[in-house]
Amino acid sequence: MAEAPAESDILCPTLTVAVFTSAVQNRVPLSELTEAPVNLSELFFYTAVTNGEGTELHHRWSYNNTRVADVSLEVGSDFWRTWSSKSFANLALEPGGQWQVDVTTASGCTLGQWTLTLVEADISSGFIEAQPAMQPEETNTPVPSTPAPPHNSPVDLQENYAAIKELLELGDSSGARRAIKLARERTLNPDQLEELDALETDSNAFARLSQLIRQRDIAGARQLLAQLMISVPQSSPVYSALQSRRELLEQLGATSDSHEGFQSVANNP
Repeated sequence: MAEAPAESDILCPTLTVAVFTSAVQNRVPLSELTEAPVNLSELFFYTAVTNGEGTELHHRWSYNNTRVADVSLEVGSDFWRTWSSKSFANLALEPGGQWQVDVTTASGCTLGQWTLTLVEADISSGFIEAQPAMQPEETNTPVPSTPAPPHNSPVDLQENYAAIKELLELGDSSGARRAIKLARERTLNPDQLEELDALETDSNAFARLSQLIRQRDIAGARQLLAQLMISVPQSSPVYSALQSRRELLEQLGATSDSHEGFQSVANNP
């Protein structure tokens, strides 16, 4: 059961879907869970929001009321579906344990809390038994990674660049930075490393742009966007994400021009 949001003057998005699920396919949850066996390999929390473009959504994961993860997810359009996940591998979980996810925004909106209870392992249920993992997976987009070659010849980073592009278009700047780091670990080629350094710089600038949009600093965001549209090459994964932000700024600018006082209301803590 979700807790009712607190009364506030903050402009909050509307949460239309919020569920625990065993998997997400084609941006749709494959199940709605209130209970899960302890041998489930991974648990997802899926949300869909409206009227939240430019918002930074947080999935705050807790186990038995102890915080274990805070996943930041940027909302990139008026209707946005996004999710986070937690691996069960290498965790000391027991039947009766409870996972909680609090959904909030960086601006201070409390959208609710959801709870899932763990039950005895059930192999016949079709859930996959947890296997040891190299690291927890807490982002909503998989990023390919393979060991770096023993020489400095160029390697194929096409899948890495595609993942970076998708993460940026989703508004997940933190995930994009991690994807760039993984791509850097794959290559020793000086030219590719230089390209990745430039990509990280552009990605950080994109994150600053997203922050200005969340703060409804339309003038500042427009100025930074104009600079980036010139400096970022069209072949960069950042460029297509900038195009979507330009459309968003046009919408926000029109709203700001037609509603006196919008800026001050949006910036309330």
